Amino acid sequence: MSASAPITTRIGRLVPRSPAGIVLTLLGIGVVLVALFPAWFTPYQPNGINARAILQPPSPANPFGTDELGSDVLARIIYGTRLEIAIAMGSVALAALFAVPAGLLAGYRGKTADWILTLIADSILSFPIVLFAVMVVASMGASVGTLIFVLGIVFIPRIFRLVRGQTQVLVEQGFVRGARAMGAGTFDILLRHILPNILGPVLVIVPQLMAVAILIEAGLSFIGLGVQPPQISWGSLLLVSKNYYVNAIWYPLAVGAVTTLASALLVFAGDLAANAINPDRRSG
Repeated sequence: MSASAPITTRIGRLVPRSPAGIVLTLLGIGVVLVALFPAWFTPYQPNGINARAILQPPSPANPFGTDELGSDVLARIIYGTRLEIAIAMGSVALAALFAVPAGLLAGYRGKTADWILTLIADSILSFPIVLFAVMVVASMGASVGTLIFVLGIVFIPRIFRLVRGQTQVLVEQGFVRGARAMGAGTFDILLRHILPNILGPVLVIVPQLMAVAILIEAGLSFIGLGVQPPQISWGSLLLVSKNYYVNAIWYPLAVGAVTTLASALLVFAGDLAANAINPDRRSG
């Protein structure tokens, strides 16, 4: 059995073919364009002040209304997308940087290495996220870098467990045994035969972890432990907008709806990818 066939098949299944998959892909491309070129999508500046348009309701000129400074709420959401994507992708990338090699080592070597690395992962999982965030922020200060670090640490056990489990299964496959019998070293087997075959499952979990990152960022920023002004994120907008639930309900509702919708779409994208890569789920 060759090592190239499984990876080609699995990754190829991730290419969207269903209408829902195509729509989500186009939405994803659109979000990336919004993050890279926000000025293309709004004529307003995110920190613009208009004393004559404070807390105005939604209108054709301001579809999501205006905030306490007269700034366009939609413009602030659009400009906050860049930081939101940076936090979500940065935290997942940081987690993968440590979790993938650790999962490969634990799943392939087993025994002592597996026990130690799994114990570390379980210890991280058992630690309350908010308490961990408070401790890190108290020592490092509230910033985007701190938030990425906190989320990256939180995500390490999730990716580690997935990679470890996939590696344990692949080690028993014929193409890995054949490579070992032909004299291939541990590094060669992990890099050329096992790693390519776990990329599919790892790519499936990425959008789901990004959704979690968006929600956690919103929660931490909401209690003052995340993004700090003048930087804009959806979480920091939620923190400010909570003061206007009574007299400007459209303000917090717009920010909350965008945050919820983005997270839901990312989870849905992960489910579609899982169904595409897993024949058993597709047939069910």
